[in-house]
Parts: sequence; C-alpha cells; structure tokens
Amino acid sequence: KNNERAIELFEHHENPDNLFPKYTVKGSQLIKPKFEFSGSCAGCGETPYIKLLTQLFGDRLVIANATGCSSIYGGSVPSTPYSIPWANSLFEDNAEFGYGMLLSYNKSRDRVEKVMEDNLDKVDNKVKELFNKWLDNREDFDITMGIKKELEDQEIPQELKDLLSYVPSRSVWTIGGDGWAYDIGFGGIDHVLSSGENVNILVLDTEVYSNTGGQASKSSRLGQVAQFADMGKKTAKKDLFKIAMSYPNCYVANVSLGSNFMQTIKAFKEAEEHTGPSIVIAYCPCIEQGIKGGMSNATAEQKLVVDSGYTTLMRYNPVEDKLYIDSREPDFSKYEELLSNEVRYNSLAKKNKDIAKEILELNKQEAIKRYNYYKKLSEEKSE
Repeated sequence: KNNERAIELFEHHENPDNLFPKYTVKGSQLIKPKFEFSGSCAGCGETPYIKLLTQLFGDRLVIANATGCSSIYGGSVPSTPYSIPWANSLFEDNAEFGYGMLLSYNKSRDRVEKVMEDNLDKVDNKVKELFNKWLDNREDFDITMGIKKELEDQEIPQELKDLLSYVPSRSVWTIGGDGWAYDIGFGGIDHVLSSGENVNILVLDTEVYSNTGGQASKSSRLGQVAQFADMGKKTAKKDLFKIAMSYPNCYVANVSLGSNFMQTIKAFKEAEEHTGPSIVIAYCPCIEQGIKGGMSNATAEQKLVVDSGYTTLMRYNPVEDKLYIDSREPDFSKYEELLSNEVRYNSLAKKNKDIAKEILELNKQEAIKRYNYYKKLSEEKSE
C-alpha cells in the first residue's frame, strides 16, 4: 500500500499543468525520463547527463551512441534503459554515424515536404490545413507530432503514408566518452563539426578509457596514473573546447553537473536550440578515478573540480561570438586537496614523491594557464 501511494503521489506531481518551467531544476526533474534503470556502476557520473537530456527533449530525441561504457549500460540486451530511438555504432565512427542519421532524417523530411506541396490541391480541406500547418512549423516537434497523429486517420497519398514516421521533427544527439571524442573518433568529430550541419554532440569525459580498464586517453591530465601511464601521464590534456571553438558557427559548452545544475540545463538548451554544430563536454566522475569515500561522493567531486580550478564552467555562443565563464573565480589553493582526493593522482606520490611533486605542480600550472586564457578571451569577446 505504501508503494502504491508513492506511485500515486509521483504520478500526481509529475509537473502538473507545467507548474514549473521545463528548463529549471524542479521542472526538469518532474518529467519522466526516457532513460531509466541502466546497468552502470553505482554512482556513475555519466548517466545523470543522459537522464537529464531525455527529460529535457523527450520523444524528440534520437541517440547515436559510441561503443564504450555508455553503450554497455545503454544496450544491456535483452533489456534497455531507453524508451526512445537509440543505436550503437563502432568506437571509431560514431560522429559519422550520428551525422548520417541526421542527413537521412533531413532527406526523408524533404520528401515529406515535397509530397505535401505537390498534393495541396489534391486533398480535402482538412488534410490541406494539416499540410499547411506542417509546412509552417516543420521544426516544431509538438506541432509536427500532433499532425502525424491526425494524418494517420486521413486519406493521404501512399508515399506520405510510407513516410509518416518522418513527419515529426527529430533531434539527433551523438553521445560517447572521451576515448571516442578525444582519440579514436576525433577525426569523425572534426568532420562533423566542420560540416556546418545541425549536429549535437555530448562528450562524457571521465579523462580515461573507463570501459576497457582505465587506459590513458588524450583527455587524461599531467601526472594522472593510468594504464600506459604507470608513472603519470607526461603530456597535458587535449583542449577540445578550444578546438571546437575554431569551427565556424559551432556552439561549445563545458559543464559539471554537481557544480551547477542550472548551467548544465542551460547548456543543453542552448546546444539544442542552436542551428548548427554543437558540442557539450561533460565532466564525469568515474570509479577509475579512485575518489576517496567511493562514488557516493561523485557529486561533491564535480563541485570540487570547479571550485579548485581543475575545470571551468563555460559556454561559447558563435551567434553572439561571446564566451561566457559561468563558474566563480577558482580557489587554486584547493588544488592539492583535489589531487590528494583521487587515487589516480595520489598513487603517484607513493611510487615516487619527487616525480609526483614536479609533475602534479605542472598539472596545477596548466590549469591556471588554461583558466587565465579563457578568462582573457571572455573579457575580449564581451567588449
């Protein structure tokens, strides 16, 4: 009876009458997600981003997923955590895979448009009204989904009947980890972001190859201990944000959910609404990082990485040509606290204190240099 009452209360309070705006913390979390009960590690830092994505964009979403952690907990046959269209691609070509989905949707919807235009004077007034409504609102999901449902019971050309599933507007999001985005699949991301097409990319950045056992990736940082970097990685983290900013008309965001929920929601909203390429780089705590106290502290760690200056919350809007820094001035005195809080860094000191002291100081200096670069850039672009 208690469970039944809990379900009743949840259903009753599922944002009744849109009590809270969707793009707020309360509003988004009162929407039933289209991604539930995945097989991820307890406390996984990746899944909250996907859950939020499905709450914000719902049935409009179509997901192209790179092979990796997100495809394992996302495609755990015979069950699936998704109730929206989802497909898994090879590790190396997911950006092209999602791009192909978008192009196929666009081509099929162009056919829908042509059929409607060619038959405006050949259908009854009710259908003609629906055709005109679709032609005027082609990219509005709610309107086009309603039109699809109405057309199902109408006399329409056979070609349009065959294309009914393409009547609603869709949003294709390409999702994968840093191993895919920074390394093996980067060539595809380069191709897709430079296309100028309305593609959306979500990078789940754990700074390590999580699914295959914790190998160093180009997202890993100076001094980070990982497979193939037993004595600490000797090179700095690849700056995907800076690279993405160099593409014309590309929206770029850097988010850390536990640090600022609303900034993440805003970034997703802006990326979705931007007509052109968009990429959101999401900082994800991972069991491979060895956070003290375990993954139950993942949210607190997402806050600490921002407070200490390890990463910066920011958004670049190419339409305004403006860079927004959303996080407060970092307190770099907390940097050592962060590094000592994770096994991937503090284990280096146990192996060799001198190497650890030198290389982890370089890690900190690299973070300071990176922050000052973006701070200066944001000030220049705000003038």
